[in-house]
Amino acid sequence: MGLRDIAIDDVKDLLHMKVDLFGALRAVAGRAKEIHEKEGVETKPAPPAPKRRGDEAGPAPKPMRQRRLPVPHLAEKPPLPAELHTAIEEIALAKNAVPTAAKLVIQKELYDTDLSSGHNRLLIPFNKIENDFLTEEEKQHLLGEDENGKKRFLEVRIVQPSMVSEETVKLCRWDMPKKNGKTSSNYVIRGNWTTIVKNNNLRLGETVQLWCFRVDRELCFMLVRVPRNRAS
Repeated sequence: MGLRDIAIDDVKDLLHMKVDLFGALRAVAGRAKEIHEKEGVETKPAPPAPKRRGDEAGPAPKPMRQRRLPVPHLAEKPPLPAELHTAIEEIALAKNAVPTAAKLVIQKELYDTDLSSGHNRLLIPFNKIENDFLTEEEKQHLLGEDENGKKRFLEVRIVQPSMVSEETVKLCRWDMPKKNGKTSSNYVIRGNWTTIVKNNNLRLGETVQLWCFRVDRELCFMLVRVPRNRAS
């Protein structure tokens, strides 16, 4: 074999090697393509587009909590009329004393039991009282009993709505047990209360006020009618 034959054989070997290398590259490229087509190219997911109102139905938004407005009083409480202030001053003048300022005890609608002669009393529930009107000594007196075991009372004067005259009545305290085990506490005006009802023609559903004042430390009351247009 001469030099020429050796050179030709080397060229053939080199060509054969290139063919094999080219085939291997083609095989690798083909395999990569198959993997790419089968599994897909891994990419980062695109951020979701912002939703617009109406694009799709979703949970309804929570309604805004409305601000609760204060509940108004069911009935206006008018002040004591000027002419009744004058009447209080005249009562005090007769005793040569200076009266205290009048305080509203209760404003209430009259019920059947407030007008019934069989009950003969005006009920003053503790939870409806507008202003404290008794001294501590008077409160303790009403909690006690007399020598006969009867509840004590206070004799007080009350100016009637007609303002024609005064009436002496009894102020008592009643503590009545309820079915739930609690106690309902009330003050009551008794004695000549039915006389006041008849003399002043007090009616069912009518609204009245009970005011208190003191003359020379004596407890006095004044019963006042509330006009219908002021009580509603």
